[in-house]
Amino acid sequence: MVTTDTDMAKASRAPSRRRRWAVPSGVLGSSIAVRLVAVVLATGVLGLGLIGGLTALRLQQQLGQQAAALGKLSEDQLARRLDGEAQLARARIEVLGAETASRLRQIAQRADIAKAVASHNDVTIRELLSIVASTSGFERLIAFDETGRVIGANKPLDLLALNGAIEETDLSVNLRAILKDNSRSHPRGEEGTYQLKLGELSALGLPQRQTIAHTAIEPVFDDFGDLIGMLVAVRPLGRTERTLENFTSLANAGVVIIASDNEIVSSAGPEGVKFRNARTLLGGLHRSDDGNYVARCVEYEATLKVCTFASASLVTTTRDQMFQIGAAHTRSLMWQFLASAALALGALVVALLAAVSHFTKGLSALAKTAQEIAGGNLDVPFRATGIGEVRGLGLAFERMLTHLRASTRKIRQLAFYDTVSRIPNREKMRVDAPALIEAEEGGALFFLDLDGFKSINDTFGHKAGDELLRMVAERLSNLLASKVAVKKSLLARVGGDEFVAIIAGVKTIEAASLFAREMIEALQVSFKLQSNHATIGVSIGIAICPTHGTTYDDLLIRADLAMYVAKSSGRNTHAFFTPDLAEVARARHALETDLALAIRNEKLVVHYQPKVSCVDGRIMGVEALARWHHPKEGDIPPQRFIKIAEEIGLIMEIDRFVLRRALAEIGGLIRAGSNLVLAVNVAATEIEDPLFVKDIVTIVREADFPPPHLEIEVTESVAMRNPDVVRERISLLRQLGIRFAMDDFGAGYSNLSTMARLPFDAVKLDRTLVAGVAGDREKQTILRLALGLADELGFETVVEGIETPEDLRFAAENGATMAQGYIFSPPVSLEEFTVLLQPSFLASTVEVAPRRHGAERQAAIR
Repeated sequence: MVTTDTDMAKASRAPSRRRRWAVPSGVLGSSIAVRLVAVVLATGVLGLGLIGGLTALRLQQQLGQQAAALGKLSEDQLARRLDGEAQLARARIEVLGAETASRLRQIAQRADIAKAVASHNDVTIRELLSIVASTSGFERLIAFDETGRVIGANKPLDLLALNGAIEETDLSVNLRAILKDNSRSHPRGEEGTYQLKLGELSALGLPQRQTIAHTAIEPVFDDFGDLIGMLVAVRPLGRTERTLENFTSLANAGVVIIASDNEIVSSAGPEGVKFRNARTLLGGLHRSDDGNYVARCVEYEATLKVCTFASASLVTTTRDQMFQIGAAHTRSLMWQFLASAALALGALVVALLAAVSHFTKGLSALAKTAQEIAGGNLDVPFRATGIGEVRGLGLAFERMLTHLRASTRKIRQLAFYDTVSRIPNREKMRVDAPALIEAEEGGALFFLDLDGFKSINDTFGHKAGDELLRMVAERLSNLLASKVAVKKSLLARVGGDEFVAIIAGVKTIEAASLFAREMIEALQVSFKLQSNHATIGVSIGIAICPTHGTTYDDLLIRADLAMYVAKSSGRNTHAFFTPDLAEVARARHALETDLALAIRNEKLVVHYQPKVSCVDGRIMGVEALARWHHPKEGDIPPQRFIKIAEEIGLIMEIDRFVLRRALAEIGGLIRAGSNLVLAVNVAATEIEDPLFVKDIVTIVREADFPPPHLEIEVTESVAMRNPDVVRERISLLRQLGIRFAMDDFGAGYSNLSTMARLPFDAVKLDRTLVAGVAGDREKQTILRLALGLADELGFETVVEGIETPEDLRFAAENGATMAQGYIFSPPVSLEEFTVLLQPSFLASTVEVAPRRHGAERQAAIR
């Protein structure tokens, strides 16, 4: 689908109907002549006045020197004081900008923020950012995709206008620089102070008085460490800031922040003090407009100055009195010069009027055309006239108008169409969908999410992925075009591998199901990518108008919910929205809120599960695990609330809580003589955090916990995702004696050579390899190989999920170092775990079979 020239013409002519007046050509030419005469006349008057002024100043030069000497000493002293206070005030303003950047950095690392940015759904982004911005004190919080395009904000803004307003600004330059070179392991942001222009203020929906703002930029990464976008926080300086008010009360001096046009941006202290027409005194002090205060200023960012001021009464009035006497002499001399020059200026005006009338011919037509273009009418006819430079200007204007028309067509194409799939994009769908739904009185919205696209993208490269998206769009377009029964339809790519189709007139579940099956069948046929063949699936969520909603936004949200149901049902299928999906979403949101409060108020608890030696049956270690008892729903399964915490960016807070609590509780047992090794888990975002090593060291030292008794468990998937970063973090902490274990080994797809190079102390074999191993020959073979490999690499081994004596015996006989599972104990409270440490408590539980090797073969555990 492409935009026609007729559409462009209609769109460009539409704004011109709002113009209410036009300037006649003759009047415009006369106006130009009058203005030029006025300029020359004013120049002559000013020139003569300047000559007279210089003469008068010469007469009072000595008087001025004496007046300056009298006040210089007191002005210098006051200037030094105000200089120091101005620098302190500037430091306070810089702290505001640093706090803005710090809060934005924390927000950008949240998983729910990353998910919202990755979705490119401006409704989802707005709902989430509006909450975050209100709690963080940001006037505007804007999300950008990986190309630097605005995809959402905390307020309902015109995103297209905002993109245009930001283009070619300092903010746009910084955005491109951050997009060009950034990584999750070494994230780079930007913060500064900018002076917002009227167009930017309008696009951001901010009052025109808020022209100066602290701005921060932070990158957003997905779970794989790829840059998926950015967040930009805008915090305008208010008319008054609390930090300046506090400073004023301490320093006994007023503070103003002044823009380049001497307009006051923010102030504190005495009200009504202005420096718009400020004069600079001999000592470097600036006098206020009313003359009652003097100030000193220091430069700040974005052409700003921070000034502190005090009463002018601190400076002697002698100098002002002497200048008043000199001013009287100057005025007398000026009148003499003006009188003598009046006749000469009159003759010059008459000659100038005749010259201007001749040389400005043709400017009126040029001005009229420019007004039409400013009103939005790019199709206005224009041909250059006049002579000399005026004609040259007209010819240049003709060429500019031709390029402008071509650029406008290209901009509209880029704004409303996806360059990869060559079909309409999210914004175009948002513009066209309401009209189609309203005109046809209903229809069905299909939300398509490709299954297996990421695998193809990773295997064959992004170029092949883009080609696949184009082929998918082509197949869907051909399918819709081939249906005779389809009156009207829309198709758009709204995300990375997400498409939305609206088919008018489809109002029944049966009809919508038929279309969905045809879409699935069309995309099941393999795609030829260069010399390879690729097969994908698609999960489709469907919402019907008016049954499931009457607006495009409602239908889009509900079809999105239904799509996740289809994906969880096995993929390559479709599902319809049902009211209970909305209820599930609301319940999920309530649980997220309760979890955040529980973490903040430390309502979680830590339970402990023992690790038992397969040699002598002693409890050698313990794993600390988080548990949550909801006040209404009771005990929430850990796999449920841990997953929620990972998605909304709270997993790091849970891990930090468990670490501090476990160090305090198990540390007491170790100081009492126990030789336990405490194991704690860390998430992917945590170990990839540049401050991970510093935070761990700080927490361990604050708890006075012996580092050799701490073991940090890193899951296999995290270790393999970014092995270089993991190796660096582990090596630094192992120098302090802290142990590391690879958790859930066997649950993923490890690169054995990479794993061998990682400096782990132990490997925990996943319960999927261990459960039922005594009766499963295939598992027995795998477990023997895994234990043998770990032994060859020098790793200790822990088998998880042991529930039967037979499984325990097999693991022990084949070289497992330790075992962990419900056969010994589930995760229990500290008090119950202390009971387990009694020497004879586990003796009646299960018997451990002798190991294949080692001198200490015995059967001490039951």
